[in-house]
Amino acid sequence: MSQCDQILQRLLAGEVITPRDAWGIGVAVLHSRISELRGRGHRIDCKMIRHGRSRWGQYSLVRRG
Repeated sequence: MSQCDQILQRLLAGEVITPRDAWGIGVAVLHSRISELRGRGHRIDCKMIRHGRSRWGQYSLVRRG
C-alpha cells in the first residue's frame, strides 16, 4: 500500500493526521503526500497547531454532504 493510500485510509476512518503520526508509517514529508491526495480530488483541511515556538499541521478529511 502506498504512503498516500495509508494516509487516505486513516483520514477516511475519521482520524486526523499530523507529521508525527505520518512519521510512524514512514512518511517524512506529510504535506507532499497531502498535496498528492488533493490532486486526486480529496478535500483535506489543515489546522495549524502551535505549542510554544513549534507549529505543525493537523490534517483531516472534509466530508461531502
